[in-house]
Amino acid sequence: MPVAYGTIPVPTPGTPAGPASTTQWVVSWGAPPENALATPTNPGGSEQTFRFIFVPTIDGTQERLHFSNYYGTAPVTIGAARLAVAANDSAAIDTTRNVPVTFGGATSVTIPAGGNVVSDNLSITYKYGERMAVSMYVKGTFGPLTQHDSQVNINFMSAAGAGDMTGDTSGASLATTVTEWYLLSGMDVYGSYQGTVAVFGSSSVDGHNSNLGTGNIYPTANLPVNGQDYDRPSDWLARDLITAGYRLGVMNAGTIGDPAGEDSRTKAGTSEAGVDRMNRDVLTQAGIKAVVIYFGGVDLRNDCVSAANVEASLANMVAQAQAVGVRVILATIPPAEYCTTSDASLLPSTANPWQGDINPGPENTGSTNRNLVNVWIKTVGASLPGVVAIADYDKAILYPAHPDFMLPEIYSNDNYHPNGIGYGMQTAATPLSSILAQ
Repeated sequence: MPVAYGTIPVPTPGTPAGPASTTQWVVSWGAPPENALATPTNPGGSEQTFRFIFVPTIDGTQERLHFSNYYGTAPVTIGAARLAVAANDSAAIDTTRNVPVTFGGATSVTIPAGGNVVSDNLSITYKYGERMAVSMYVKGTFGPLTQHDSQVNINFMSAAGAGDMTGDTSGASLATTVTEWYLLSGMDVYGSYQGTVAVFGSSSVDGHNSNLGTGNIYPTANLPVNGQDYDRPSDWLARDLITAGYRLGVMNAGTIGDPAGEDSRTKAGTSEAGVDRMNRDVLTQAGIKAVVIYFGGVDLRNDCVSAANVEASLANMVAQAQAVGVRVILATIPPAEYCTTSDASLLPSTANPWQGDINPGPENTGSTNRNLVNVWIKTVGASLPGVVAIADYDKAILYPAHPDFMLPEIYSNDNYHPNGIGYGMQTAATPLSSILAQ
């Protein structure tokens, strides 16, 4: 079952920058729990094995894995698990770098509903640019699992009832592909590092459409590139940091459809607002030193709230970080964040692909409020205690001729998310020297 993963770009490390590294745990990769909703791809099952593939943001020699049953309503048992270096073209793994995962010395663990577990320390040496694979056998019958939907990643699973196939190094028994990571929520590494920086937000942080190519220009949609799983904002930031000489783990703390503040969906339990996720998904992570807060698009687009509403949520998150000494970089909100409900008449269309832009007008109210939020971020937000810099994502990718739209060459296919190259352009606006105290 070939997948044809792309080759991860490996930058040349720059001259060491920032404060000296110290021996510590940092986050090498993260996928915060999103939900445990019953869906066609998450129906529950029985006696099934999964193999999850991911791209770490820093090299490592000693690891530990995090598993979460946070949204589960019943205990779930991991009957066996293994960590390995992945092969690039299938579900196969490197047989020479493949170790069993234990929990307090045991090969199996039961995670209670709402609970989390951390594995014992593991020892595999891998370089930046190599993918990792976690094989996990879920024992017995289980309902929908706590999950994170990558949408641009390819994972593998066995047939229901297949039992423990974690030892299948060829991956032949793991014939079904899925985009979700079930239960697995992160990998930390231990060694000489400067700390962890988290990128916190919704689907634009999670890299939605980052696997789309560059062949077409708006309004013609671009298409997915098979196996391109390395152009999320966290991936770009990791490469930028390595090039600049830093030794920082980067955590993707984005979840799809996540508003900054509470709304009808969060109150219904189908998602969780950024103000409520901040402590769990950012401030308690290993080695956390700084966070890039990039929120507000969902609030403006789906909920059509006022600028003041988004500003209050951002100020809340900044205050939480400042209270525990975590540095904050506030990101401006790039185009396009049109109100899709109360102002649905002013949306891009086939007849008028620039409809809703301020040029020539009338402007969609979501864009009007986005611009107000960005002014607040660069003035009031920049002066909040704990805020050390602004990442001007808006300036990085807006189209000057139509400033409520992103550049036509980075259009993905939905007019809300850029493609992978676009994520790289906006991430480059992150002031790296502000991440750590000098």
